[in-house]
This record gives sequence, C-alpha cells and structure tokens, in this order.
Amino acid sequence: MQNSISYFKTKAKVYTVWELILLELESYIFWMFRSIPSFLGFIPRYLLCRLFFKRLKSFCVIQPNVFISHSFRIKCGKNFVVNSNTYINAVGGLIIGDNVLVGLNVVISSGEHQYQDKKIPVTLQKIINKKIIIKDDVWIGANAVIMPGVTLETGTVVGAGAVVTKSTEPYSVVVGVPAKRIKSRS
Repeated sequence: MQNSISYFKTKAKVYTVWELILLELESYIFWMFRSIPSFLGFIPRYLLCRLFFKRLKSFCVIQPNVFISHSFRIKCGKNFVVNSNTYINAVGGLIIGDNVLVGLNVVISSGEHQYQDKKIPVTLQKIINKKIIIKDDVWIGANAVIMPGVTLETGTVVGAGAVVTKSTEPYSVVVGVPAKRIKSRS
C-alpha cells in the first residue's frame, strides 16, 4: 500500500492540477468512443482530437482501439491517419506533420523511464520527456516502435516491426531492430 501511495505522489508532482484533470477527462472520454467502428466512430474521435490536441489542422482518421495519452501535448498537421491498436503517448511532446500514416499496432512514446538508481524502485524513478517529431509524408509500418527523442524526417518510411532509436534522413526507408536505413525513396 505504501509503494502505491508513493507511486501516485511521485507521478502527481510532475503535473499541474489542470494537466491531471485533462489526463483523467481524456482517459474516460476517449475510452467511451474508442471501439465505435466505421464512420460513426471517426467523427467523435476526430472531434475529441480537435478538443484535446494542442493543434490539429484538419480532419484526422483515427481507427478503432487507438490509445492516446497526453493528447494536450500533440501538435498535428493535415491528413493524419492512425490504424487500429496503436498506442500514442505524448508525455514528452509530439509534433506530427502533414500526410502522416501510422500502421496497425504501432507504439509512439515520448517518455523514457529511468532505471539507473538501484535504491529506488523502477516504478518510482523519473520519466524523462523527449519530444518526438514526425515530419510531412511519413509512413510508419505495422508493429513499429518510435522511441523517445526521435525525429522522422520528411518522407521517411518505417518498415513493419522496426524499432526506431535514432533520427532518420529525409526520404529514407528504415527497417530492423534497431532500425537502419536500407535505401532512399525514389
């Protein structure tokens, strides 16, 4: 019980009261509309993104069962499409350009857990915020993972199952674990 209380106290210190309220609202409201299929689900999810995102330039398509956390730290361009079962955690900030396509089961998380101090349980150690930037015309393939602090340059294609640990070059195709550039888009 004491560790649970310590956990919540530690996490609460990182946020303002307004951010804690937004996180709770976001969690419950997105949950209510997360599983609605088809066009009937796209509209309310778009409206929620419009309400919660820091910026959203145009209509976005969020497929069912996408989990978004810290949406108030997301700045998003035009024509953003996210496929099912994707997890987006913008704790450290997330900037998304125009015409970005995110495949199934992708993980985009801009927070990095610390673990170095053996005297403090991992759950109580700090999370380091590292902004992720996804520039224009990027396609992130199914089951890819975008690590904190990465910039996906304009035109990048991330292959299915890749784990992107370093920023990319413009119009590059990256694959593997960790992701490496295999060619340029022609």
